[in-house]
Amino acid sequence: MLKFFKHSYIAQAVVIVLLIAVLWVPAFLTQSNDQAYEYPTTPMYDFLLGIMGNSNIAMTIFVMLLFGSCVFVFNSMMTVDNLVTRNSSFFSFVMVLCMCCVPINNNYYPFLIALPLMVMAQQTVFLIYNVEKPERYLMNTGIFIAVGSMFYIPAILMIFWVLFALIVHGIREMRLYLIPIVGLAPPYILMATIIYISGNSMEFINDYANAFTSICLTKLEITTMEKVVLLAMILLSVLSILKIWSGNVNNLVSTRHRKTVTMVLFILSIIMLFTKNPVMSNGYFFMMVAILVSMALSYVKKTKLVDIALVVIMIAVIANQYLPLFGIKL
Repeated sequence: MLKFFKHSYIAQAVVIVLLIAVLWVPAFLTQSNDQAYEYPTTPMYDFLLGIMGNSNIAMTIFVMLLFGSCVFVFNSMMTVDNLVTRNSSFFSFVMVLCMCCVPINNNYYPFLIALPLMVMAQQTVFLIYNVEKPERYLMNTGIFIAVGSMFYIPAILMIFWVLFALIVHGIREMRLYLIPIVGLAPPYILMATIIYISGNSMEFINDYANAFTSICLTKLEITTMEKVVLLAMILLSVLSILKIWSGNVNNLVSTRHRKTVTMVLFILSIIMLFTKNPVMSNGYFFMMVAILVSMALSYVKKTKLVDIALVVIMIAVIANQYLPLFGIKL
């Protein structure tokens, strides 16, 4: 399978698009968003629902297309930032498997809509390693995080990762640490102005106050299959980290910096996993697992065992999506 992703990009893209289509079919058959998202502070999400006429099918199509686009942006990010050593679409394939590992993830919950903005914030932070004056990039990062948090409020936690990335990069100017924080302000000021004019300012203030005080309250009710998936993801993460930091891989200074901030982002994704709402719908953790696995596999030379493992994982992911259609819930 790894050898296949060394060939034509068109063939790779077709396989990935077909895989996305296969994994999202159950979402269209159920046409329901029953994962009970509980944050009231999702103004952009609510606005988008209104545009779509609260249509399950329209939202599912929109989010599937958005996810598909993000998958290929993710692949480009991994290559441009030198997080991987092979120039192919294999990393998009890994992301699809990791992000679609359970049925609840193939739905129009707020995280998937915020995901492109979170990816853009991550990519923009990596760009500061290539420029002398990162002010514009840091401001953009704050804006991406702010707008993303209007869909999925735990995205706001990414601002702490941005500040850590600056520390790793050796930034000493205090004003540069303030720029991404200032970047959070414009989208919220605009939103607050609109809400004030509409006469709902007190409700807005109370909702946000309650959201931030309860952001780390989680629901731990997960099924047996979801426990198995989480354990599998943790195992893949551990094995990937061991491979990434082994002594026989590229450890240039710039690469080490990117690896370090990626590891910290992985830790942050674990925190996001246990923020409020159903555990499996806080999906940034699964994206970070995809990044770690992709980084590790780019250093693998003996691919036979990896090919077998990927085929088994792909079959298991497809089965896990389709079993509920037959009334089988593990």
